[in-house]
Amino acid sequence: MFFRLTYWLFLIFMHRYLELDARRRIYDCISKSPGLHFREIQRRTNLATGALDYHLHFLHKHGLIRIEKTAGFVRYYTTDVAYDQADKELLNLLRHDTIRHILICLIEKKQPNASDIAKVLQISQSNLSWYLKTLEEKNIIVHKKKGRFRFYSVVDKDRIIKCLLTYKASFMDEIVDRFIAAWEE
Repeated sequence: MFFRLTYWLFLIFMHRYLELDARRRIYDCISKSPGLHFREIQRRTNLATGALDYHLHFLHKHGLIRIEKTAGFVRYYTTDVAYDQADKELLNLLRHDTIRHILICLIEKKQPNASDIAKVLQISQSNLSWYLKTLEEKNIIVHKKKGRFRFYSVVDKDRIIKCLLTYKASFMDEIVDRFIAAWEE
Protein backbone atom coordinates (compact mmCIF):
# COMPACT_ATOMS: atom_id res chain seq x y z
CA MET A 1 0.00 0.00 0.00
CA PHE A 2 2.76 2.44 0.98
CA PHE A 3 4.74 1.57 -2.17
CA ARG A 4 1.71 2.23 -4.42
CA LEU A 5 1.06 5.57 -2.73
CA THR A 6 4.72 6.59 -2.99
CA TYR A 7 4.88 5.58 -6.64
CA TRP A 8 1.62 7.45 -7.37
CA LEU A 9 3.02 10.60 -5.73
CA PHE A 10 6.25 10.19 -7.69
CA LEU A 11 4.28 10.10 -10.96
CA ILE A 12 2.32 13.22 -10.02
CA PHE A 13 5.48 15.16 -9.15
CA MET A 14 7.32 13.79 -12.17
CA HIS A 15 4.58 15.14 -14.44
CA ARG A 16 4.76 18.50 -12.68
CA TYR A 17 8.55 18.67 -12.86
CA LEU A 18 8.52 17.88 -16.59
CA GLU A 19 6.02 20.57 -17.59
CA LEU A 20 8.82 22.79 -18.91
CA ASP A 21 9.74 21.96 -22.50
CA ALA A 22 13.50 22.05 -21.79
CA ARG A 23 13.21 19.60 -18.89
CA ARG A 24 10.97 17.28 -20.90
CA ARG A 25 13.48 17.30 -23.79
CA ILE A 26 16.37 16.51 -21.44
CA TYR A 27 14.46 13.75 -19.66
CA ASP A 28 13.28 12.20 -22.95
CA CYS A 29 16.82 12.36 -24.35
CA ILE A 30 18.24 10.55 -21.31
CA SER A 31 15.37 8.06 -21.29
CA LYS A 32 15.90 7.14 -24.96
CA SER A 33 19.71 7.19 -24.70
CA PRO A 34 20.80 6.20 -21.20
CA GLY A 35 24.44 6.75 -20.33
CA LEU A 36 24.96 9.92 -22.35
CA HIS A 37 27.40 12.51 -21.09
CA PHE A 38 26.76 16.26 -20.74
CA ARG A 39 28.06 17.39 -24.14
CA GLU A 40 26.12 14.75 -26.01
CA ILE A 41 22.90 15.71 -24.23
CA GLN A 42 23.67 19.32 -25.10
CA ARG A 43 24.15 18.44 -28.79
CA ARG A 44 20.94 16.44 -28.93
CA THR A 45 18.74 18.91 -27.04
CA ASN A 46 20.33 22.05 -28.50
CA LEU A 47 20.26 23.80 -25.11
CA ALA A 48 22.75 26.34 -23.82
CA THR A 49 25.34 25.02 -21.36
CA GLY A 50 23.99 26.99 -18.38
CA ALA A 51 20.37 26.03 -19.03
CA LEU A 52 21.25 22.36 -19.46
CA ASP A 53 23.36 22.35 -16.29
CA TYR A 54 20.56 23.99 -14.29
CA HIS A 55 17.87 21.56 -15.50
CA LEU A 56 20.09 18.49 -15.05
CA HIS A 57 20.73 19.52 -11.43
CA PHE A 58 17.00 20.15 -10.94
CA LEU A 59 16.05 16.73 -12.35
CA HIS A 60 18.71 15.05 -10.23
CA LYS A 61 17.71 16.91 -7.07
CA HIS A 62 14.09 15.84 -7.54
CA GLY A 63 14.97 12.19 -8.18
CA LEU A 64 14.11 11.91 -11.87
CA ILE A 65 17.64 11.21 -13.09
CA ARG A 66 20.71 9.52 -11.66
CA ILE A 67 24.26 10.79 -12.18
CA GLU A 68 27.19 8.38 -12.36
CA LYS A 69 30.87 9.11 -12.84
CA THR A 70 32.76 6.56 -14.94
CA ALA A 71 36.05 6.74 -16.79
CA GLY A 72 36.29 10.51 -16.68
CA PHE A 73 32.71 11.05 -17.83
CA VAL A 74 29.60 11.97 -15.90
CA ARG A 75 26.80 9.88 -17.36
CA TYR A 76 23.07 10.32 -16.88
CA TYR A 77 20.31 7.72 -16.42
CA THR A 78 16.62 7.99 -15.59
CA THR A 79 15.59 6.59 -12.22
CA ASP A 80 12.54 4.77 -13.56
CA VAL A 81 14.67 1.96 -15.05
CA ALA A 82 16.96 -0.26 -12.98
CA TYR A 83 20.12 -0.98 -14.97
CA ASP A 84 22.40 -3.66 -13.63
CA GLN A 85 26.07 -2.76 -13.34
CA ALA A 86 27.22 -5.02 -16.18
CA ASP A 87 24.70 -3.50 -18.61
CA LYS A 88 25.69 0.04 -17.61
CA GLU A 89 29.37 -0.74 -18.16
CA LEU A 90 28.64 -2.26 -21.57
CA LEU A 91 26.43 0.68 -22.53
CA ASN A 92 29.14 3.13 -21.42
CA LEU A 93 31.67 1.30 -23.61
CA LEU A 94 29.28 1.26 -26.56
CA ARG A 95 28.91 5.05 -26.28
CA HIS A 96 32.51 5.28 -27.63
CA ASP A 97 32.44 5.11 -31.44
CA THR A 98 35.73 3.27 -31.83
CA ILE A 99 34.92 0.64 -29.20
CA ARG A 100 31.47 0.14 -30.71
CA HIS A 101 33.00 -0.34 -34.17
CA ILE A 102 35.62 -2.78 -32.84
CA LEU A 103 32.94 -4.90 -31.18
CA ILE A 104 30.80 -4.93 -34.33
CA CYS A 105 33.86 -5.93 -36.35
CA LEU A 106 34.59 -8.78 -33.91
CA ILE A 107 31.00 -10.03 -34.14
CA GLU A 108 30.87 -9.83 -37.95
CA LYS A 109 34.27 -11.40 -38.60
CA LYS A 110 35.16 -14.72 -37.05
CA GLN A 111 38.18 -14.19 -34.78
CA PRO A 112 40.10 -11.50 -36.69
CA ASN A 113 43.61 -10.55 -35.69
CA ALA A 114 44.67 -6.99 -34.85
CA SER A 115 45.89 -6.28 -38.40
CA ASP A 116 42.52 -7.27 -39.86
CA ILE A 117 40.64 -5.07 -37.39
CA ALA A 118 42.97 -2.10 -37.99
CA LYS A 119 42.49 -2.38 -41.78
CA VAL A 120 38.70 -2.59 -41.55
CA LEU A 121 38.39 0.31 -39.10
CA GLN A 122 41.28 2.33 -40.54
CA ILE A 123 42.92 3.03 -37.18
CA SER A 124 46.53 2.71 -36.14
CA GLN A 125 47.84 -0.47 -34.54
CA SER A 126 48.89 1.43 -31.41
CA ASN A 127 45.43 2.91 -30.85
CA LEU A 128 43.80 -0.42 -31.58
CA SER A 129 46.13 -2.13 -29.12
CA TRP A 130 44.98 0.22 -26.34
CA TYR A 131 41.30 -0.41 -27.11
CA LEU A 132 41.76 -4.18 -27.27
CA LYS A 133 43.63 -4.18 -23.97
CA THR A 134 40.85 -2.12 -22.34
CA LEU A 135 38.15 -4.46 -23.66
CA GLU A 136 40.09 -7.51 -22.44
CA GLU A 137 40.53 -6.00 -18.97
CA LYS A 138 36.76 -5.48 -18.79
CA ASN A 139 36.16 -9.09 -19.92
CA ILE A 140 34.27 -7.99 -23.02
CA ILE A 141 36.68 -9.75 -25.42
CA VAL A 142 39.24 -12.55 -25.26
CA HIS A 143 42.09 -13.57 -27.50
CA LYS A 144 43.62 -16.86 -28.56
CA LYS A 145 47.25 -16.92 -29.53
CA LYS A 146 48.21 -18.95 -32.61
CA GLY A 147 51.85 -18.65 -33.52
CA ARG A 148 52.76 -15.01 -33.29
CA PHE A 149 49.21 -13.75 -33.89
CA ARG A 150 46.37 -13.06 -31.50
CA PHE A 151 42.84 -13.72 -32.70
CA TYR A 152 40.06 -11.85 -30.92
CA SER A 153 36.43 -12.67 -30.16
CA VAL A 154 33.71 -11.25 -27.94
CA VAL A 155 32.79 -13.04 -24.72
CA ASP A 156 29.02 -12.49 -24.80
CA LYS A 157 27.93 -11.71 -28.34
CA ASP A 158 24.21 -11.95 -27.51
CA ARG A 159 24.46 -9.33 -24.74
CA ILE A 160 26.22 -6.87 -27.05
CA ILE A 161 23.71 -7.43 -29.85
CA LYS A 162 20.80 -7.04 -27.42
CA CYS A 163 22.23 -3.72 -26.21
CA LEU A 164 22.79 -2.52 -29.79
CA LEU A 165 19.22 -3.51 -30.74
CA THR A 166 17.68 -1.90 -27.66
CA TYR A 167 19.47 1.44 -28.03
CA LYS A 168 20.00 1.45 -31.82
CA ALA A 169 18.44 4.88 -32.33
CA SER A 170 20.51 6.44 -29.55
CA PHE A 171 23.84 5.63 -31.21
CA MET A 172 23.05 7.59 -34.40
CA ASP A 173 25.64 5.54 -36.27
CA GLU A 174 25.42 4.18 -39.83
CA ILE A 175 27.62 1.21 -38.94
CA VAL A 176 25.21 0.19 -36.16
CA ASP A 177 22.24 0.67 -38.50
CA ARG A 178 23.82 -1.54 -41.20
CA PHE A 179 24.82 -4.17 -38.64
CA ILE A 180 21.31 -4.31 -37.12
CA ALA A 181 19.68 -4.43 -40.58
CA ALA A 182 21.94 -7.35 -41.58
CA TRP A 183 21.38 -9.06 -38.24
CA GLU A 184 17.58 -8.81 -38.49
CA GLU A 185 17.61 -10.41 -41.95
